[in-house]
Formats: sequence, C-alpha cells, structure tokens
Amino acid sequence: MKKYNIWKKTGISAAGFVIILLAVLLFVKANSHKEFSVPFDADYYWTTKTFDDSVWFYETVAAGFEYYLYIPPQFRKDRHNENARLPLIVTFHGSNDKYSSRGRFGRMFIDKKIQDIKNCAVLVLHSRGDYFTDCYDVCLLIGNLLSKNECIDRKCIIGFGHSQGAEFVVKLACYKPSLFKAVISGSGYYQPSMREVLRVRNVNFYWKISKYDKGIYEQGYKTGRKLKRFCKNSVNIELESREHCWVEIDDKISDSDLSFLDWFRSVVE
Repeated sequence: MKKYNIWKKTGISAAGFVIILLAVLLFVKANSHKEFSVPFDADYYWTTKTFDDSVWFYETVAAGFEYYLYIPPQFRKDRHNENARLPLIVTFHGSNDKYSSRGRFGRMFIDKKIQDIKNCAVLVLHSRGDYFTDCYDVCLLIGNLLSKNECIDRKCIIGFGHSQGAEFVVKLACYKPSLFKAVISGSGYYQPSMREVLRVRNVNFYWKISKYDKGIYEQGYKTGRKLKRFCKNSVNIELESREHCWVEIDDKISDSDLSFLDWFRSVVE
C-alpha cells in the first residue's frame, strides 16, 4: 500500500509539472509577436511609376497606392540583405493631408535622433482617396513591399498615425495583430472592443491626445486608458493645453521621467 501511495503521489506530481510546463509554453506562445506575412499579389507588388531622389524611393502600384520609402544610406544598394533586419515605420496621414505627410512625418523619422537609436526604414503611405479605409488592401500593399525589400524585419513594424490616420492605424492593428509590433497614435479616436484589445495585447501602444481637441478627446480618451492597462509597454498621454496634435520625437511622457525616444528605444532594441 505504501508503494502504491508513493507511485500515486509521484504520478500526481509529474502530471502537475506537465500541466505547469504546458501552461508556461502556451503563455510564451500567446505573448510572442508573430512574423507578418501575406500572399503575393501582382497589383500590390509591381510598380507602374517610380523614381529615386537619393533619399526616398517613390513608387506607385497598379492597385492605386503611391508611397515614399526611405532606406538608410548604407543599405540602399543592399535592399535584399535579410541580415540587415531594419525596423520599418509606416506613417498614416490624416484626412486630406497626404501631400504634406512626407514633410511632416517622414522627415521626423529619418531624423538623426531616431536613426541613431536604430537604423530604420520609413514608409510614407498615401491613401488612394482622401483618407484610409481598407485594412485588407493596406495589408496587401505592406506585405508585398516587404517581399521586395528583404532588408526589413517583418517582426518589427511600427505604425504611426495622426488624426484619421491614427484612427485607422489602431483599427488596422486590431484587424491584423501580427502586422505591428508597436503603434503610435496622435489625436486618434478609434474605440476598440474588449475583444479587440485582447487581440492586440502584445502590441506596444503610444497614445497621445489633448483635452482641448473637442470631438476627438471625447471619443479617444477611454481607448488610451484601456490600451495602457491591457497592452504591454503602452503609454497614454492626455495633454492639458494642446489641440489636434501628433506625436513628436521630443515629447515627454507626462507621468514619468521618460521620453518618446526612450519608449521608441524599448521597442526597436
């Protein structure tokens, strides 16, 4: 009887250990960022117009999108180098603002302060109309662009948006959680459901909004608080005096001594 009890206790202990091990493995799997990939689609791959101004590659594709792509100078002639593993920052402009987005947001991310932290590729994407609407099409475009630029790290794509672009980039993250490792939102107002928040719990969010931004703040402030609570390494900033603002590289995180650049470093390194 004693032997039976010993074997019984041993069996229970072993079963408990296996259950704990499986739980740990499932937790690690659930909290790991998966590589983003989409099928090849010629309409989003082949360019119909292109030029190179030595800083940006400009391209249009048959599906109707146009964009500017920045590759750091030391990798411009080596875009097929998989070992480069460059993070990619994708910018989404607000309504009717696409033709100013390269100067406003593209220039910000090719700045030395960003590139000194980590050499990054930057994609300034233009909507087909006046603003962004279709998550599926944008995923196809980004996926096929990655197929042409193997130097980009598919596990480190960061979405940046302002205004309607900020609304869309959060919507896009909820639609395709494996797309972005991090999302930067300035004056955004998307209101994800709790189910969507749980789908993007592995995404790092930087949310910035102003109390003086009437109509936007009322829609967006709950989202920032929810993302900070449930999504890892996420920041929520509610400004007292600014209006319709976007995230800037010199921003300070209001409830700490950290800055936007500190947060950005934690994402890309």
